[in-house]
Amino acid sequence: MKKILVYRMKGEKRKRLKKICGELEIDLSVVSPAEYGEAIGALVGFPGMRKQGRLSAGTGVAGEMLVFCGLDDTALEEFLDACKGGSVEPTACKAVLTPYNAGWSSEKLYAELVRERDLEGTAQGHSLQSP
Repeated sequence: MKKILVYRMKGEKRKRLKKICGELEIDLSVVSPAEYGEAIGALVGFPGMRKQGRLSAGTGVAGEMLVFCGLDDTALEEFLDACKGGSVEPTACKAVLTPYNAGWSSEKLYAELVRERDLEGTAQGHSLQSP
């Protein structure tokens, strides 16, 4: 099943993403802040994983994030191309669900993406701060 988890995204941008996902037959799932403590794999029904009731205050994901689940390279490229063509503002924190990160909470994944983004910015001679 092709699915995209969406975090902290509202308004027109989320509407555009929902439209694109509908056209590409991708399920768009908005993750509530209370679910940020759950393993990402459990949120999408990853084999052998289920929700454990790990509630969160919802403060560990400070900005927008997308997690791609079950999209092959072609489907991911189609989605990204459709976003560009649909004038959807880029989302800085994006990840693909893997067996390695499926057990991570949304908060841990977001922190890792921000850390990687900041390291990349530092390597390029400037710092990219999280929103």
